[in-house]
Amino acid sequence: MSTETGLAAIIPPDIREEGQLHGNLGVIDVMFTVIAYNGPAVVFMGFLPVLILWGNGVGAPAMILAAGSLLLVIASGLINVSSALKRPGGFYALVSAGLGRMAGLGTGFTAIFTYFAAVLSVYAIAGTAFSDLLENFFGAERVPWWTVGLVCVVAVGFLGYFNIQLSAKVLYVFLTLEFLLIIAYIIAVIAQGGANGFGLDSFKPEYMFSGALAVGALFAITIFGGFEATVIFREEVRDPDRTIKRATYGVIALLAICYALLSWVFIYAYGPGVILEVLGQDIAGAAGQSVREYVGEAAYLFANILLFTSAFALQLASHNILTRYVYNFGKDRILPKSLAAIHPKNVSPYKASIAVSVVCAVGVAGIAISGVPDDILYATIASFLTYGMVILVTMVSFAIGVYMLKHKTSNLFHAALMFIGGGIFAITTVFATVRFDLLSGLVGTPALIMLSVCWAFILSGVGLGYYLKKKKPEIYRNVGRRDN
Repeated sequence: MSTETGLAAIIPPDIREEGQLHGNLGVIDVMFTVIAYNGPAVVFMGFLPVLILWGNGVGAPAMILAAGSLLLVIASGLINVSSALKRPGGFYALVSAGLGRMAGLGTGFTAIFTYFAAVLSVYAIAGTAFSDLLENFFGAERVPWWTVGLVCVVAVGFLGYFNIQLSAKVLYVFLTLEFLLIIAYIIAVIAQGGANGFGLDSFKPEYMFSGALAVGALFAITIFGGFEATVIFREEVRDPDRTIKRATYGVIALLAICYALLSWVFIYAYGPGVILEVLGQDIAGAAGQSVREYVGEAAYLFANILLFTSAFALQLASHNILTRYVYNFGKDRILPKSLAAIHPKNVSPYKASIAVSVVCAVGVAGIAISGVPDDILYATIASFLTYGMVILVTMVSFAIGVYMLKHKTSNLFHAALMFIGGGIFAITTVFATVRFDLLSGLVGTPALIMLSVCWAFILSGVGLGYYLKKKKPEIYRNVGRRDN
C-alpha cells in the first residue's frame, strides 16, 4: 500500500534518473496542454469572427482546413526529425541540427519571445474578461485588468512550480468545459436550422477565393498556434516517439475539424448573406450573442466565464512551454546554469518556472503603465505571438528539409514538401511584416517600433551565437542540446 501523501500521491511514480527532467505524460495529456495553449473559447469568442471578417469571409472554413492540411505536412517532417534526433529543446534543437547553432539560437530567442508575448497577452485578456463579468453580469465596478493579471501570475506560478502532471489535470477540467460549450452550440444551431438552413457555400470556389486570401491564410495558420510545442515535452512523456507523433497529429486534426465545423455553423447561425454585415457592426460580441440566441442566457453567462477560464488555461500552458525553453537554455548554459535545476521531489524545472513568473509580473506591470488603450491591448501584444509563430514555423520547415537531405531520414519528395511549406510560411511572414498594422492595430511609427523590437530580440540570438563561437566555444558546442 502506498504511503505517499499530498502532491506525491497524485503524481505518477517515475524511476528515471534523479536530477533529470522526466515525467509520465501520455498522448491526451500532451494534447490537452497544447490545445490549452490554443485557447478554444478565446478562438471562438474572439478570433474566428476576425478571420471571417478580415479574411476570406464565408470561405473561412475551407481556409481553416487548408491551413490544417499544410500543417499536417509540416508535422510529418517535425516528427521524422524529432524521432531521428531524440533531443529535447523543441524548435531550438531542431533548427540547430538543420541550419546550424547560430540559426538555432536565433530560433530559440524567437520561441522565448513568442511564448512570452502569448502569456502576457492572455494575462491582459483574462483581466479584461473578469472585469466584464463583474460589470455586465454582477453589477459590480470594473477592476483594472492588471490586478487580475497579477493574481493570475501568482496562481500560474504556483502550478508551474510543481510537476507538469498537476498542470495537466487542471487543464483537463478547463478544456472539457470549453469543448462542452462548443459542442452544445454546434448542436443547438444545427438542430434549429440556423438562420435560413445550411448549405455548402463555404466550400464553393467563389467563396473560398473571395475576400483577402492572404489575411485569411495568416489568421487561419495562427489558430493552430501551439501544435509545434509537442516536441518541447520530449523529456516528460512516456514512450516519446509514439506519444509525440500521436499528440502532434491529434492536435492538428482535432483543431482543424473543430474550428472548420464551428466557423461553418457560426456563419450559418446568422446566414452567409449577412454574416459580414453583422461582424462589421459588432465583431467583438457577435459570437457571444449567437450563443445567447441559440443556447440561452445561462449558456451566454457560461461562455463569458469560460472566456476567463480559457485565458487562464492558456496562461498555464504558455508558462509551461516558456519555462521549458528557459530550462533548455540553462541546460546548455546559454542562460545561467541554475535555471536548469530540477526539483528533487516535484521533478519540475522549478527555478526556470520562478524566473518566468518574475519576468511575467514585471511584464504585466510594465504594460499597465505603458498607456496602451484597453481596446487594442490584447491585439497589440498578441501580434507578437502571431508574428513570432509564423517565423518559428518558417525556420523549422527549412531546417527539417535540410536535415532530411543531409541525414537521409526521409525521401527527397518529403524533403521537398518541407521546403515548399517553408516557402509558403516565408511569404506569409513577408505579408505579416508589410501589413503589421492588421495584427497589432497600430500604424506608422508605433508599428515600426514594435517590429524593430521583435527583430532586435530575434537577431540578438544570432549575435550571441557568433559571440559564443568566438569567445566561449565550450558553451557554443552545447547549443541545441548536442552534448547533453
